[in-house]
This record gives sequence, structure tokens and C-alpha cells, in this order.
Amino acid sequence: MSYYKDKTVYITGAASGIGFETAKQLINQGAHLVLFDVQTLDETLSTLKGMNKLNTSISTYELDATDAQMTTKQIAEAASHTPPDILMHFVGVTGPWTFDEMTQEQFERVMSINVFGTRNVLAAVRPFLSRGKQVMVTASMASFTGSYGYSSYSASKFAIWGMMQSLHYEWQPLGIDITVFAPPPIDTPLTQAEVGVMAAAGVGMKKLAGELKIEDAVKAMLKGVKNREFLVVPGVMANLIRLQLRLFPVSWVNWIGDKAVAMSMKNK
Repeated sequence: MSYYKDKTVYITGAASGIGFETAKQLINQGAHLVLFDVQTLDETLSTLKGMNKLNTSISTYELDATDAQMTTKQIAEAASHTPPDILMHFVGVTGPWTFDEMTQEQFERVMSINVFGTRNVLAAVRPFLSRGKQVMVTASMASFTGSYGYSSYSASKFAIWGMMQSLHYEWQPLGIDITVFAPPPIDTPLTQAEVGVMAAAGVGMKKLAGELKIEDAVKAMLKGVKNREFLVVPGVMANLIRLQLRLFPVSWVNWIGDKAVAMSMKNK
């Protein structure tokens, strides 16, 4: 029997990308789904209904995670019908601009969605979490290392990493388990939006971590949540980079990054 059978899973950012793929994999495992997104969920709902051979429940809610009042209202409304067993938070945006090219508005948008949006969702769901419940928040390999053209994105993901480590210490004694999902680049609408925008040096540095298929990344995440792991880093190259960051001095890590930038600029 699947770990997720008959569990109610809240998924933010469910209309596309990793959130949508997670919903598809969970519907096949018998989970009850409560989906949230600022985008319309009509196509998502239609697809999931066509896959719903186990006849589990699916409900949808509009959600702008940057609006704290709306987020509180929508999650409370959902919880009044079906309280969550697991929250899986995928809402986020990229920020593929160099610092010198980026506007203040662009920087603030990345921080608002990625950091404050995460805070708003966690604060809204907290009243409905009790012992045994779980939270999964999406971070990134950019939570641990900077990259060319990612000053806004890395800043936001470093903040999420720190937030979730702190919440682990606060919530784990209460029996609420946290998982941080920190994947390398995955082919999603988020990364596709970077094409033609991110500088060649940024693309070169991202290639160091490799790229995972979305299906494999989600499978690794779901396994980590099942095992109540705090950190899930899928992919061989991503784990080698994570190990390098832990074992080698920052001067060595920066030397590798500098070489990648130089090669990318040379080949431009």
C-alpha cells in the first residue's frame, strides 16, 4: 500500500511544473488532493480527473501566495472541508538577471514570491498542523551556492533554507516533520523562462549541477517525504556539489565556479 493512500495533500503551485507532476504521481497513489495556484486549475483538474482510477477527492482553490490575507482565507476554507496531512509548497519564480542588469522591482518580486510567499503559506497552514503532519518546501541547489546571474534567486533560496532549518527546530519537538526539496535544474516552465534571458556564464554554471527529468526529481522528493527526511537533493551531480561545499574551502568552490564562468564567456 502506498504511503500516500488516503492522505490529504495540499499542493501549492499545482497548475504546472513540479507541482503538477507531483499531483499526477500522487493521484496514482491514492492521495486526496487539494490544489492551489494563482493560475487557472481547469486543465490540471481535467487531467487529474482522467487519471483518477482510485476515485479520490480533488479540490482546487485560487491562491496568490504573496497576499497573506488571501492565503490565510483560502487555506482555512480548504481545511474546513479537508484538513491537510501533508503540505507541499512549490510556488516560486526564477530571477535570471545579473545584479547590474536587474531592477529593484525585479529583485523585490523574486523575494516577495519566493520568501514572503513561503512564509505566508506556512503561517496559514500552521493552525491545521498537529503531531504526525508534514511540510515539504521547495528550495534549490541555489540555497547552498551562488551562481552567475542568480543574485536574487539565490538570495531567496538561501533565505528559505535558513527559514526551514529554524522551523525544524521549532516544529520537530511538536511532531511536525519538515522536508526541504533542493533539486538541481529541472526542465520546467520556470527554467524555460530563463532561455534567452540568462547570460551564457549563468547557463554554464547551471550545467555543473546537471539537469534532472521532472518525473525522477518528483519521485525522489516523494520518497524523501515518505521517509521523513529533512533534506532531499536528487541527482548524482547535485549531491557531488553538495559534498564539495561541505568538504572543501570556499576558495576551492569559487575557483571551480570562476573556471566555469570563464569557459562560458570564452565559448560565447
